[in-house]
Amino acid sequence: KAFDTVSLQHILMGLKQRGVDPHITNLIKNMYENIYTQIDIKNGKTDQIKMRDGVKQGDPMSPLLFTLAIDPLLCKLEECGNGFQQGKNIITAMAFADDLVLLSGSWEGMKNNIRILETFCELTGLKTQGEK
Repeated sequence: KAFDTVSLQHILMGLKQRGVDPHITNLIKNMYENIYTQIDIKNGKTDQIKMRDGVKQGDPMSPLLFTLAIDPLLCKLEECGNGFQQGKNIITAMAFADDLVLLSGSWEGMKNNIRILETFCELTGLKTQGEK
């Protein structure tokens, strides 16, 4: 469900912060503003449904856009989180596409990492599926 909830504004902010050319950013903005979809059903198609948030499921660019959107979270976890010691490295999270695993060597550290995640979700509109 994470792909469905990340806001366009957050994606555009991420593109700007990373210095993506404004023309490219504007193209992506145009791809995601005022878009509609329909669902194939038994007797045809549904009425048009306005897509409000999220990146397009099945679009080859969606994983990249989603990664850009959650990169600030991963940076914040690396900076302020409490990770798990692996050799000389401290690992606070592992992410792939829309899957994220938080890691910590202690319960208190994990609670801190979860607070960072919750704050990020509140600021960005991202919704998690904790039971996954």
